[in-house]
Amino acid sequence: MRANYITNISLAESSGGWSGFNAAIFESLGRHFSFEYVGPVAPPADLIAKVSSKLWRLAGFRGGFQYFSRRRLGRIAGEVEARVDDHAAVNFFHGSTPWVAYDASTPYACYLDVCFATYMTIYHDAAEFSAADIERIEKQEADWLRKATRVFFSSAWALEEAARAYDLDRNTLCVAGMGGHVPIPSVDRYSGGRDFLFIALDFKGKGGRVCVDAFRQLRASVPEARLRIVGEKPPQDVLEIDGIVYEGLLNKSVPAELQQLQELFASAFALVHPTTRDATPQVFAEAGYHGCPVIAPRSFGIPEMIIDGVSGCLVSAPPTAGDVAAQMLGLCQSSEGYASMRISARAHALAKFTWRQVGDRIASELAPLVA
Repeated sequence: MRANYITNISLAESSGGWSGFNAAIFESLGRHFSFEYVGPVAPPADLIAKVSSKLWRLAGFRGGFQYFSRRRLGRIAGEVEARVDDHAAVNFFHGSTPWVAYDASTPYACYLDVCFATYMTIYHDAAEFSAADIERIEKQEADWLRKATRVFFSSAWALEEAARAYDLDRNTLCVAGMGGHVPIPSVDRYSGGRDFLFIALDFKGKGGRVCVDAFRQLRASVPEARLRIVGEKPPQDVLEIDGIVYEGLLNKSVPAELQQLQELFASAFALVHPTTRDATPQVFAEAGYHGCPVIAPRSFGIPEMIIDGVSGCLVSAPPTAGDVAAQMLGLCQSSEGYASMRISARAHALAKFTWRQVGDRIASELAPLVA
């Protein structure tokens, strides 16, 4: 089957970075279909909408969501129209919101983490934006998703959020899952130690302060414990705490930095992720490949990725330092249970969360529809 794979992210740029899942899906689906890559489709910012939004804010009013202005969405649709292979059996889109102005003449499907409505509730304060502008984008996306042959989500939680927000027909919605974007080691190489790991490009939003406070509580009982931080550099007061080590941003597209990240996963006792802004964290799959258990809140798509007490530990949301510290200490005090959890964490990740499996799930749904 010939298909168009349409994205606003360059496959070359995303093949090893934090957005590597885009290239991973393309490669995985390529095992099943013959794809024509259409991308990156990324017109520049709409300067008129950007300036207008800023002026409204300076005047004390709400601004528009200029990234998805009518003009920019129209430009995206025009680029797609000019570049797609009209003889393809299906268009497959990475994401949904950028494409809502494109009226496809062939069947189409898409893969997304969350819809725009869910994205707004997690990562933004809707009160800062024009209600009419947000409503416009959500209505366009709802209409576009209703016309899709299939809509694939990274989690059942994200699917339900979109279905509820947009009143979508669940018969066209599917859970495809999520994979990690680091090499999968042949074995669990953990050799001991109490090195906890925190990885986030958003230190505050992913619960960095809660993680640090929980670590300080843990050190009273486990003085040899360390907390190694990857991603956004934490504030100076955090860096001065005894036992905390900042390892850097670590870009996966840089081989030496990817190797360093792999070594951190391999030596980590547990990944601590007390997030308040998330969806389906890719880092959970990556930690699981190495047998590293995860401590995270019972929110978003997280409970679908962690079997509580078996492959990791879930705490109530929003997570507190006390609850997280209790789970960290519990793992330290149960050597037999911890060893079993490492085995389960790796087995669960390999059985459920690889991009090959994501591609297989998507292909199994698409193939009968466009044969």
